[in-house]
Amino acid sequence: YHWFPKMTGRMYDERLGRAHFWLTLVGMLGTFVPMHWIGMEGMPRRVADYAAQFGEWNLVISLFSFLLGAAQLIFIYNMIVSWRFGPKAGPNPWRAKTIEWQVSSPPPIFNFDEIPRVVGGPYEYGVPGARHAIMGGEGGAEVGGPEPAVAGAASGGGGGGGGS
Repeated sequence: YHWFPKMTGRMYDERLGRAHFWLTLVGMLGTFVPMHWIGMEGMPRRVADYAAQFGEWNLVISLFSFLLGAAQLIFIYNMIVSWRFGPKAGPNPWRAKTIEWQVSSPPPIFNFDEIPRVVGGPYEYGVPGARHAIMGGEGGAEVGGPEPAVAGAASGGGGGGGGS
């Protein structure tokens, strides 16, 4: 789901995405938690048939596994329909600060016209106005705000530390 807009240039149906998530979660838990329980009660693995005392659990597990499969059909349907008819995605629909989202979606063959200059880390979301990349060299468009801190402080240079 995260890379779908970058790969296709279109957004997916979030409502179907949420349905896929919840049905997959319920299907996975409903399938594999009971398998764990009956395994703890002595059911051997990798057998063609279940012992008679686990027959009801086998039915429950089978029903949840069908739900899990149906959830994957929702995913496939969502991807196919969204790829064809989904609303156009902007270059950065998640407003991410990392460099791969600073190019159009889907990216052209050459990616960037010029190599961008990265001036900040990708995890500075909490810093108001933090700048992360300058696109198009020195005079290009900026992503973010004020000048970065002194390089020596950021790279560990300067006083304070170790020594005898």
